[in-house]
Amino acid sequence: MPVPAPAADELVIRVRRVGVCATDLHLLAGHIGDPFPLVPGHEFVGEVSAIGDPAALERGLAVGDHVAVEMLLPCRRCPRCIEGRYNLCEQDDMMTGLARGRELGINIPRTVAPGLWGGYSEYLFVPPEAIVHRLPDDLPWDVAALVEPLAVASRAIARGRVGAGDRVVVIGPGPIGILTVAAARSAGASVMILGTRANRLETALRFGADAGVSLVDHDAESVVRERFGGLADVVIEAAGSPDAQRLAALLVRRGGRVVLTGACGAGAITSFRSDEDLLTREIDILPSFLSAGGFGPAIALLERGEFPYAELVTHSFPLEAVAEAFGVIEGRAEDVMKVLLLPTGP
Repeated sequence: MPVPAPAADELVIRVRRVGVCATDLHLLAGHIGDPFPLVPGHEFVGEVSAIGDPAALERGLAVGDHVAVEMLLPCRRCPRCIEGRYNLCEQDDMMTGLARGRELGINIPRTVAPGLWGGYSEYLFVPPEAIVHRLPDDLPWDVAALVEPLAVASRAIARGRVGAGDRVVVIGPGPIGILTVAAARSAGASVMILGTRANRLETALRFGADAGVSLVDHDAESVVRERFGGLADVVIEAAGSPDAQRLAALLVRRGGRVVLTGACGAGAITSFRSDEDLLTREIDILPSFLSAGGFGPAIALLERGEFPYAELVTHSFPLEAVAEAFGVIEGRAEDVMKVLLLPTGP
């Protein structure tokens, strides 16, 4: 495809890294959306390749600057965007036929000009409404590529109102779960993580978890009560399963907060016992969708370097080996954590 020349208020970035997310595999399988032909990839970072003069002045950017672009393209006009919840943008875009906000790499088809709307590409087109963040020049690309999943974690921490002294349980030691541990720890919380894969629980300890507990070998409620002297103030579910959601409600104290970040897919239903789990305990159930407002905190966390973020990147592939990259994830290799594509090389 031809690389477009940006108009006055646009820019084009050269993609240096793009993370492979489970959402990408769901797109390919047809579980979510139906926007084909599509350029996937929403966890991307890169450098400014070309930029219009007004855009450079307004954004404070120049060719060569390292940037992260949020996947969400808010309309900035609907009530949800105006109140700051642009992840819930209500625009009805006539070009794409969408009744929800546009998302780079997710739901803008290639048939919408100029077509380069995703990170699985050497170049990506950035329209005027995009939210662009300057990255530190000395932040390694492999670490910078974690900014989007860490932004998802940062939003979950904000939704749960996690603060100093809170007792937090994270369910699911995948990349989002481990990054949620780091964000909660940085907010001053005591953190426990629950899961089934021992190597991931061990990794979480290096990201600030006070304990990593196997759900195969332990009763979760007993361990939480013993460790915290009671139930958790906040439970963040990052496993993406109805069972994990039900467990989250079981592990939170009366009046506590449960944050749901894991996508369960179409058709999944979580059955809470209304009176016992919710009503008489008056717990807050707080879905946390995508990364709105999370990029700034995430970049600050990466720049501070409190935790060994580079450890999470376990596999890297050139763009032409994307099928192999997907196979590593689908095969659930024991050591796989975060897989990156390198569209334009190291």
